[in-house]
Amino acid sequence: MRRDVVRQTFRGPELSIVGARARRELGDDAVILGTRVLRVGGETIVEALAASADDVQRFVRRTTAAPIERRAPSAESAPLDARRSTLDARPLVVALVGPTGAGKTTSAVKLALNAHAFGTQRVGLVTLDTYRAGAVAQLETYAEVARLPMEVVYDAADVEGALSRLAHCDVVLVDTPGRGPRTSDDDAPWRALLAALAPDEVHLVIPATMRTELAEGLRDRLDALLAAQADPRGVTHALITKLDEVPDDDGVAALAAQLDLPVRWVAEGQDIPADLAPGAPRLLAALGRFASMMTGVMPVTLDRPAEDVRRRGGASGARATA
Repeated sequence: MRRDVVRQTFRGPELSIVGARARRELGDDAVILGTRVLRVGGETIVEALAASADDVQRFVRRTTAAPIERRAPSAESAPLDARRSTLDARPLVVALVGPTGAGKTTSAVKLALNAHAFGTQRVGLVTLDTYRAGAVAQLETYAEVARLPMEVVYDAADVEGALSRLAHCDVVLVDTPGRGPRTSDDDAPWRALLAALAPDEVHLVIPATMRTELAEGLRDRLDALLAAQADPRGVTHALITKLDEVPDDDGVAALAAQLDLPVRWVAEGQDIPADLAPGAPRLLAALGRFASMMTGVMPVTLDRPAEDVRRRGGASGARATA
């Protein structure tokens, strides 16, 4: 059973008293997420939002994405890898899956161009979305304007050639057809193509406006469908979009916690490539003004060569007390 961060409100005449009450209730290492001063009945009251350190660290572990690591070569990719001197020559492959209208195509272009994502690394695009009218033309237009190499994969015979032509890229982003909560299992062809591409990460693109239970159900369904393929990877991350369509980030943080997936990036608005940011700082800030200071989590970006990224290690968190 997934849990959100349990936050409680405490009040008192001064911060030291409020902090003591929070520690009695939540433990000696309670974390004060935010404070404000109120006037109640002519008296000054300090109000604090607090959570246990365990809850905050649990949220950090869930939502903070470690640096991308390449997967081991599979049977599907063996003929291609055999022509390369090292595994490092294979581009990192990141796939975007999710419901129709979530912003997968727009997010793919943002990721390709935004410095918060892959910095100066060379990025190529692959689309499997040959079902939706105009989908290929839409991505082709973006790719032409941004001067990004792009490949369209219609069937399994196209996979090896597409990856060969994108072998000069450091990263390959894969756009997929939109699948809603009630979409039938007729999506087997594109799933087989995605498995043949052997993505290093699969990001579930979810709009911030989607109800949590629907998002969880879609995550479970897509995870099961993808894992049913040979050499399964399943859903590995979440990418939350349309943050500009919700009143605040509290619900976004709750959605991320319930999805129980690391969030490398979040997106808001339609500006390309500006409306994309590292996920952890935005989600941690939703816990309170001091959350990022207390956890010590730094944004994860891929602005270095892939070999340097793998050597950096994961983000770490430091516990703080109220």
